Amino acid sequence: HFVLWTNGVRHRDVSPSNLMYRIVNGKIVGVLNDFDLASLGDGVTGTERTGTVPFMALDLLTEKALRGEVKHLYEHDAESFIWVLTWI
Repeated sequence: HFVLWTNGVRHRDVSPSNLMYRIVNGKIVGVLNDFDLASLGDGVTGTERTGTVPFMALDLLTEKALRGEVKHLYEHDAESFIWVLTWI
């Protein structure tokens, strides 16, 4: 996720259904999938919102966010990972 983010790919929908793992050379490797709503760069603006609500960062669920006043940050996706870990 970090490598994608630093290269301008914004997934914005971290949820259990978008996370998988596989074993490569005896090591478990996490895989983020389902990039159909991903964007390049900071292309999502205004009131457009993507994500699976139970796993979205709290900042993105506020009235301010619904008005388009909250920029989607890396920290928001990191919070989504924490919600997923809490769920599983």
